[in-house]
Amino acid sequence: MATMYDRLGDLLSETLEAGEVKFIKVEAKKVEEETQRLNVEGKGKSQAEKKEEERPKKNSSKAKPKAHNVFIYKTITPELERAYRLLDISFQSSLEEIKKSYKEKLKYYHPDRYEDNEVLKKVATDKTRQIVAAYKMINDFLEK
Repeated sequence: MATMYDRLGDLLSETLEAGEVKFIKVEAKKVEEETQRLNVEGKGKSQAEKKEEERPKKNSSKAKPKAHNVFIYKTITPELERAYRLLDISFQSSLEEIKKSYKEKLKYYHPDRYEDNEVLKKVATDKTRQIVAAYKMINDFLEK
């Protein structure tokens, strides 16, 4: 149990030393302004008013709804930052770049490469576990 508290202490120390909480832009979505406007306006209207709006009007050209980007920002924890460093990728890396780096690291540190040396095999096994855990953490972070 003491190791969990030591780890939490290390994370807190890193955050305090950095002097800030870091953020990352995770996802961009297209959101239609028109859809939002219709949802807000349509709530308080009677059935007759809604039908009146649905009738086609003469000489009316409907403009296409404008879309804009909505960015989602998430906090980067020191543990997540270590995972990015372990895979040697930046926070702006795409999913393809992350997966490519993950595969390269696994290939390099795979325990089967060090069959003849038990010490190196143990080190490679530990490093492989760390790489898999880092990749899983980054993947979970980006998918949420």
